Amino acid sequence: MVSEKKALWVVFRPEDPESVDAMREKFLVSYEAFRDMPGLFSKVWWCDPERGEWGAMYIFNSDEDLQEYLRSDRWLSKVPQKYGYRPEIVAVLDPGPILYKKAVVEGEGSWLAELGDEDRRPR
Repeated sequence: MVSEKKALWVVFRPEDPESVDAMREKFLVSYEAFRDMPGLFSKVWWCDPERGEWGAMYIFNSDEDLQEYLRSDRWLSKVPQKYGYRPEIVAVLDPGPILYKKAVVEGEGSWLAELGDEDRRPR
């Protein structure tokens, strides 16, 4: 049920931002771990090269699942070690209805920017 889900919006603001392609490669390395993570409904990675920021929007099945992630070794140790700095929690939100027009179950080829023009047209 959507009313039980919680969203977590995080942003990384590195001193020396990497290219979008470099960040995509880093995201792909962790794709399977997040895909198989209990309690996680969805995760969207994003990059804003103009601002030198990147991050993710997570949707958890419950507040308990979100809080468990924030207490996890992955969040507290692995993420900061991998990237060299901690992400900032921008907000914890109550998501509204969630629409997915296409199921994505692997990281390779999942970036919207990689889709052909015919896949980006409104339907």
